[in-house]
Amino acid sequence: MAHQDAHLVQTCYSGTVNDKLKQAGRLHADLGEQPASVPGLTEALGQLREHACALNEQMRAMEMGQRCGQCAATPGGGCCSAFMAGNADAVQLLINLLMGVDVTYQEQSGENCGFLGPQGCLFLVKPIFCLNYNCSHILTGSEPGHLAALYQRAAAVLRQQTEVEGLLLEELRKCLKPKATVDNLNAS
Repeated sequence: MAHQDAHLVQTCYSGTVNDKLKQAGRLHADLGEQPASVPGLTEALGQLREHACALNEQMRAMEMGQRCGQCAATPGGGCCSAFMAGNADAVQLLINLLMGVDVTYQEQSGENCGFLGPQGCLFLVKPIFCLNYNCSHILTGSEPGHLAALYQRAAAVLRQQTEVEGLLLEELRKCLKPKATVDNLNAS
């Protein structure tokens, strides 16, 4: 089991952004045709979509897209730097693909995250780090009630995202088999 989990971690969480995108595409091709075959996945994805849409609406109400866009346009960029794209993993990318998001990565994005589009982040379900971080501009420029709603909605997304990831990882454990290695063969 430990070797299988190590293979799962290597497959889903390691590598370059392009490696993770390719892996998410392969997993989507395998699973995307039949997400209903994974018990509870369709319902969990539906609940995640509702929570993510509520969070996005809260972010719009707080004008975070404008605020973050202005910051990103300054020299040195903002929080959504090129480095941040590496926080995406194959499972999070897969979840977005299963939810119908056109996941495209712009390698030549300069100082900005390669998952930023003209309207901000392309993801419906963002990397966990991105949901947990609020810079000083957001913290000091927002009303306490708006911040409370933001935290509450982000927590709901994170809880549901964790559930969906658990369902997917359980399924992936069944279908991702590590390649035989010399060590495995010698142990037999």
